Amino acid sequence: MEHASIFAYNDFRLFLRDWWTTRNASDRELTKSDVSKRLGLPNTRSYFTDVLAGKKVTELFVERFTQVLDLTVDEARYFRTLVQFNQAETPEEREVAFDRLVSLNRTPYRRLDPKEYRYYKSWWNGALRAVLAIEDHAEDWEALAARLRPAITTKQAKDSVLLMEELGLVGRDEHGIWKPTETTLSTGNDIRDEMVLQLQMQQFELARHAIMSPPGPPRDFATSTLHVSQAGLAHIRERLDKFRSEVRSIAHKDPEPADRVYSLCLAFFPLTQER
Repeated sequence: MEHASIFAYNDFRLFLRDWWTTRNASDRELTKSDVSKRLGLPNTRSYFTDVLAGKKVTELFVERFTQVLDLTVDEARYFRTLVQFNQAETPEEREVAFDRLVSLNRTPYRRLDPKEYRYYKSWWNGALRAVLAIEDHAEDWEALAARLRPAITTKQAKDSVLLMEELGLVGRDEHGIWKPTETTLSTGNDIRDEMVLQLQMQQFELARHAIMSPPGPPRDFATSTLHVSQAGLAHIRERLDKFRSEVRSIAHKDPEPADRVYSLCLAFFPLTQER
């Protein structure tokens, strides 16, 4: 039985888990301890199990994995980059690794449209689309660029609008003014999910920038550290989802003409390990 292509994955541990399931189905005598031995650890029975559970993999063992998995040159290159992507410690490292993953992907049906990738790669694309919905802009790219906080370059503003035109997200009206269309981009597959994650990290970086900026337009920041049960957690997540829906509804039904663009970033994450 042949395991799935490495190019279909954005998580190397999930790939290892599926590889193991496939191998074990065809060779019941091959244990996880045997895999650890093949990785050069005859006295460590649990290494492979620990990796599947989240243990960090060093460069030395990344190379050993490529041999044990019998990967081709292209597959090995993708696997190394995938490990770097999953183990990245900073948003910058993650973005660099993600760029390489996109360029190394060899599975045609999962290959991204480069224009879609460029749209999700930069936070200002969505922000400019929102600006065009409330203001009239034609060819004054400098003025459009200056509308954002933090400001972007004139070239970035122009390239962004032309990119969105290619994607069908904006178009000119009868007066030559750029306006958003009703078109939306799908985020259906796993790689697109990763692009959205990259965008979310940029947006939280913008939130950090806003916190550190001098006083200006109205801003609201609040943090809370809570202890909660499983049932309470489910209730909180339900209320958060409802809150986001209510915010979208308020913006959609706002009787006054919009004159500004805001970003809402919600983060609710664990500070303790699950038992």
